[in-house]
Amino acid sequence: MSELPPRIRELFTALDHAGEPSPDAISGIHGGEAGREELGTRVRFTLRIAEQRLLEVRYRAYGCPHTLATCEWLARSLEGRRIDALAVGAPTEWADHLGVPAVKLGRLLVIEDALQAALTQL
Repeated sequence: MSELPPRIRELFTALDHAGEPSPDAISGIHGGEAGREELGTRVRFTLRIAEQRLLEVRYRAYGCPHTLATCEWLARSLEGRRIDALAVGAPTEWADHLGVPAVKLGRLLVIEDALQAALTQL
């Protein structure tokens, strides 16, 4: 794990948003997923919305540390934002910001597809 970029390593060791929404969250839940485990990456985002705000962002992911760390970073970045302020940039920008190598861009595209699938439910 020491060969991972510092930001990826930090996020990967604290996947606080991994898992399902709070058990008491029964309304305002929207989800989307993309990818296939057989191909190395599968991601599902679950968003809990109330009062035009993302109250909770959770994900379940199968993939490499770069995949999970990027999901965590996005969840942290989005949680608490108003629905009209959800611009997250492009996967190439995420890669630059987090230090994800270019060979992993396909995995970030799967993450983008899953997030977009969830956001289109809003």
